[in-house]
Amino acid sequence: MTDMHISAALRTDIGRKRRINQDCGLAGHGLFLVCDGMGGGVAGQEASRRTVNRFATLADRESRTKKTIEATFDTAQQDSLALGEEYGGIAGTTATGLILADTTSLLPHYDDLADDEDQSQTLWHTDDDGNAWYVVNVGDSRTYHLDRRGDNRGWEAGSLVQITRDHSRRQEIIDVGAMLPELAEQMVPRNIITQCVGSPDGIEPDYFRADLNGRFIVCSDGLHSEVDDETIAMIAAAHENPQDAVMALVDAALASGGRDNVTVIVVDVTVDDEDFAGLPQWSYVKIARDEDIADIGESTLDTLRTVTARNIAGPKESE
Repeated sequence: MTDMHISAALRTDIGRKRRINQDCGLAGHGLFLVCDGMGGGVAGQEASRRTVNRFATLADRESRTKKTIEATFDTAQQDSLALGEEYGGIAGTTATGLILADTTSLLPHYDDLADDEDQSQTLWHTDDDGNAWYVVNVGDSRTYHLDRRGDNRGWEAGSLVQITRDHSRRQEIIDVGAMLPELAEQMVPRNIITQCVGSPDGIEPDYFRADLNGRFIVCSDGLHSEVDDETIAMIAAAHENPQDAVMALVDAALASGGRDNVTVIVVDVTVDDEDFAGLPQWSYVKIARDEDIADIGESTLDTLRTVTARNIAGPKESE
């Protein structure tokens, strides 16, 4: 059995241009979620708050499945649709982050984190217990991952992976090959999103399975629209503990203009030195519509870890 140490911190800021903070975050009980409300003023703020509150109801569940998460999204969707009718428009929110599948080995329990707090838990984990993170996403907030350095001292900036894919017009154009990312960034507004909780057209959340270990960065677009991925990685890797990391990331967004609300959660899952060498290469995979975590075979995960390890190592030189 391996003791995994979970440490997390959350920070949210209204930014330099907005009059109200429509972002909302949840951190605690194996739930780490950022929601970025939209729909104007109180409507967007209320949509993000209600969605976070819906996901907070999962705190008391020892086991979370894709089915229970889908039901939570459905309830949040109905909440936001009702808000839209009340305010005479669309009241919506993005939603992204981590949901621990099995909390039975998560000790001790603590209350949800408030802004600028940092708390830790221990997770007992065995290789065959099947536990993992669900990474969920609707909209253009993001969840990233950083690997631990090979000496188990600090974080590897070059390992940054964006797990989620933006539900945005810009990303759609990039995905179909109509524009290179550099051109799309110049030509297509970033804030045209194609999905949000509360959309009258309905939602199709993305679900991923991610290994437990590493540093996860969950953020609203108030961070990634102001700070490029390379800089996010360098700032996050430069700070050993989550509290310093969230402070520095939000400060960077504000220094770059702070044109939107910005919310960041940093979640670290680490092990002691004696267990570090035995960890498999970190990997993640998108969960198909008719699958859940239990349906993803170990052979598939081994293949993903092998491919990831080769990509990190780079191509071998020809002899």
